[in-house]
Amino acid sequence: MATSIAEHYTDELVDWARLIAFYDQEATEFETKLEEVIQRNSIPNIAAKVEEQQDKLNIVWKKFKGLRRQIQKQVAALKTDSTFIDNTRINTETANKQNELRLYMQQAEREYIDAKYSCSGFLSATLKKY
Repeated sequence: MATSIAEHYTDELVDWARLIAFYDQEATEFETKLEEVIQRNSIPNIAAKVEEQQDKLNIVWKKFKGLRRQIQKQVAALKTDSTFIDNTRINTETANKQNELRLYMQQAEREYIDAKYSCSGFLSATLKKY
């Protein structure tokens, strides 16, 4: 359990980084399935529809990549020589940055979930037809 604000913030950031890694793995699996649909060659005019799904995943993934860099910077700001900074050194800027990252993570997660379910629905409908 976190005993300082910096420790709490870092725990939160590490959790987000793990989630992003999980989402990356999931998105890679979707991209593989989308590529398999194109390779079937039995579905007319499917490439544009697959590209639309891939674009949705790519847009969200760019956000996650940027978020991942910001998370790394924030983690570094919360430590000095591998030791968490104490509560008195957590200033308004650090707290605001954490809140900003939290909101950005929530938004990116919502967008990812929308893209994921759109892709799942597309794959289900496409594979059912053919």
